[in-house]
Amino acid sequence: MPAIRPPEWVCVTAPKRGNREDENEDAARGTADGLRFVVSDGASEGWESRPWAARLAEAFLARPPGPTDFAEWLRGVRASWAAPEPAGPVPWYASVKREQGSFATLAGLELRRSQNPVGWAWRAVAVGDSCLFHVRGDEVRAAFPVDTPAGFGSRPRLVPSTGPACPEPEWLAGRAEPGDLLLLATDAVAARLLAPAARDVGLAAARAALAARAPDVVLSWFRAIQDAHNDDVSLIAVRLPEAPEVA
Repeated sequence: MPAIRPPEWVCVTAPKRGNREDENEDAARGTADGLRFVVSDGASEGWESRPWAARLAEAFLARPPGPTDFAEWLRGVRASWAAPEPAGPVPWYASVKREQGSFATLAGLELRRSQNPVGWAWRAVAVGDSCLFHVRGDEVRAAFPVDTPAGFGSRPRLVPSTGPACPEPEWLAGRAEPGDLLLLATDAVAARLLAPAARDVGLAAARAALAARAPDVVLSWFRAIQDAHNDDVSLIAVRLPEAPEVA
């Protein structure tokens, strides 16, 4: 039986211009086997949302939630979460933010190998405006959960670190063919990928980064994005192998 080669993938993330790497509130991750990927965008208005975004990403990679157990999964993530303590005295408004908790978007992707027919099945979950794109050739076959540039706003849905409330996630599943691209992106990058005038540049940058196994061309594209809107920016590009190997 033919063995399917693992996907090729590259993960690129950068902080806002003028910020240090450790001030980047995005989290972008993938597993070594190339079967799970996640991006999470920490909300600046929350308390220390950067580590909360990282915790959500790590929890997704360790055990992704399913459509029937997202609330249970989130309870487990919250139970293992300890908000960072302030280094010293903080003003009253910072104390209020700490009590309100941390917030982040979430977009996760799972891939599953299929032998009959040979190929791939995928499933995505999202809360907020971090997005998945399924691309075949030059065609965007799916954009999820936001599918138009007008769908981005200043108040996306977020996953909170505290409280009883559980956001209702969105789910999408599909099949992919050899050579397809699957992209995960935080909002500033996703908005560019949905703009017809800018999409081709972004797709070319993702393909070039995959071919070179290097992020330089994507980082150059990120700088152009930040010229228009200075934000943390993250992209994971996954290419499914063209053909299976013979075992």
